[in-house]
Amino acid sequence: MAKQPRTWGIFVCQLALAIYFVVTAACLILKIGSSISSAEITAVAALFGKAAPVISIAIGIILGVCGIMFALKAFGMDFEKFDDYVKYVTIVLWIIVTVITLIFYIKEWTSILVLHWLLVLAKNALIIGATLTVKNGK
Repeated sequence: MAKQPRTWGIFVCQLALAIYFVVTAACLILKIGSSISSAEITAVAALFGKAAPVISIAIGIILGVCGIMFALKAFGMDFEKFDDYVKYVTIVLWIIVTVITLIFYIKEWTSILVLHWLLVLAKNALIIGATLTVKNGK
């Protein structure tokens, strides 16, 4: 497959995703209060209960690896197919977490919660969309 053209938009998306994933991973692994993705983690915790800390750490590790891969890829490094597999796992994981989160927020439908639900949907769609724009390696 051809290499992705180096544009500023792609560079910014890769760098933003790298920062987002690494910071979120650090918050999840180090258990620093509410993470950047507190709505998502709250939903996962509500679904998995006592297993939530283990699942949070596993999610954190996957996001951290993906974030590091995106950072390195933004600056021109390519890990052939390994970063592609990490990207696919992250996309599937993020879609699952997004669906869990959106179902979690359906419980009450006040106008403020509807707006928050739409905001969570939009944020996660942006993350998934930006992750999909990062092309595969050689």
